[in-house]
Amino acid sequence: MDSKKINFKNIPVQAGIISSIIKLEVDSNNCFQELDDLISADQGVASLVLRVVNSPFYSRGNKVTTIPFAISLLGYNVVRSLALLAFSRSLFSQTRNEMFRLHIWQHSLLTAIASQSICEEFGNAKLNDEAFIAGLMHDTGKVLMFNHNPALYQDVFKFAFENNCTCLKAEHHYFGFDHCEVGAEAVKEWKLPERFKDYMGLDLTTPLADTKTDSVLTWLRAANYLVKAAGIGGLEIDDYDIKKSALIGFGLHDVLHENLLHENFIPGLMEHDTYKLCASI
Repeated sequence: MDSKKINFKNIPVQAGIISSIIKLEVDSNNCFQELDDLISADQGVASLVLRVVNSPFYSRGNKVTTIPFAISLLGYNVVRSLALLAFSRSLFSQTRNEMFRLHIWQHSLLTAIASQSICEEFGNAKLNDEAFIAGLMHDTGKVLMFNHNPALYQDVFKFAFENNCTCLKAEHHYFGFDHCEVGAEAVKEWKLPERFKDYMGLDLTTPLADTKTDSVLTWLRAANYLVKAAGIGGLEIDDYDIKKSALIGFGLHDVLHENLLHENFIPGLMEHDTYKLCASI
């Protein structure tokens, strides 16, 4: 079976619009108008943005009915992240399978929030939305494989959990290719920025070459690990020292270890407004 046979076009939200939103220059004089045009051109993105801006988390009491007003209230970066959230939800919404929803959708959502949280711990506010988007998109290849053949991907889940092996190994066993290959192909097909190959096309569980020192990728790898270690997207890991050693391997400094390994870290992510709003698609 060839990973290129996966259908990259059968999605409710238009990938071309998402790619254009990602590529927008926030400091450009035309950014506001271009963002308005792009969001308004896709009903899935526009409806989520309006739903969020009118939710109790953001609402100022007056109903917002236009995209320009929503952008002015939420800001460019929040709206950009919401556009990617709409895109991800459109991929996940095609199934009600509980295992899929927990181990891929909720895993992706929590990884996005965790990645952003780690970014904030490092005090790098400029990369907050990039960290969120990286987490949200990192398992897109799994989503496409599941949507391509749900029954076969359920066998992948079963094989991985019963044999305590990675999804990559299980995917190769049943499909002959893995979600990293599909993710990298999706970046190409959807004309996403080249850096998304690192988010969507790399095995985040293995050591990287010294040249791979990108901060967002470091935070993404740590976030992905922590959520999996909580039993969401992988087998639960209780051993504190094993988890701490993994974080050190990802390049996180000692100050962060206690915060990220605290028993309330994952439950705290689940109290995040975005998780509450979007966990149940």
